[in-house]
Formats: sequence, C-alpha cells, structure tokens
Amino acid sequence: MMSVTHAVISAAATSLILQSADPVVLGTAVLTSQLPDIDTTDSAIGSMFYPLASWIEARFPHRSITHSLLATGAIALLSYLFWLAFGNSGKVAIAIPLGHFISCFADTFTKQGVQLFFPEPAWCVCGANPRRRLKTGGRGEYWVMAISVVVL
Repeated sequence: MMSVTHAVISAAATSLILQSADPVVLGTAVLTSQLPDIDTTDSAIGSMFYPLASWIEARFPHRSITHSLLATGAIALLSYLFWLAFGNSGKVAIAIPLGHFISCFADTFTKQGVQLFFPEPAWCVCGANPRRRLKTGGRGEYWVMAISVVVL
C-alpha cells in the first residue's frame, strides 16, 4: 500500500479503537504506520533513514521482519518503557504499536501479503482469490483510502 493509505487507515482505526480525536494520538499513529516500510529504500521512510533501510533491505525480504507481530511486540515494549519513564499520555503509548500493527494488517489485503508471523516463512494474505486483493496504487486502494477518510 501507499504510505498515505497506511496513514489514513491507521488514523481512522486508532480514532475508533481509542475513541479519541486528539491530534497528538492520531499523529503518532500516522507516524508509526510508516515504520513497517523501513525495510525498503523505495519507501518514504526508507529514503529518510536510508542507511538503516539499506541494511534491512540487504538482509530481509520486503514485508517480512518489519511487517511482523515480532516487530509490533518490540515496538509495544519500547512504547511501554517510554511511557513508564516519561509518564505521558497512555493513549499515545497505545497509538505507537497500534499504528504499526494496523499498517501491517492492512498489507495482508494486498496481492503479496506479509510475513505476519516472522520468522515463520508463511505469508499472510486476506482473500483467497489473488485477483480480488488490492494492488498497490490501484483503484481498489484508492477506494479503501476514500472510505477511511470518510470514517476518520
């Protein structure tokens, strides 16, 4: 999916799940929705953090380690430790791993899917028919983005 689609889906879902319209909470979810794509230098976040993205890209396939529940768990742990240390909003601490997870889950609806249970080599995809899955940048993705904007 495109980064803007990840951002809108994560903001809408986080708003619904946490029952919040706080721009800090939603902005946090938007920012962390970009984290899974740090595994490729072709993404917006990958180009901003090129050395790290290049290192990950050389060692792992796209949509593997950074799109996994393992990564979401690590981010949740760091978020929890940050919350304990600085005591800021609990909703922000929840929005950090939530934004990441929602982005990874949204990618399961694409043609390629994700390795959600990395290091298990199985690819998770939603939809048995590959022709009905979303194509990155395709018409279906724009519909999903538009519906997410309306929900938001």
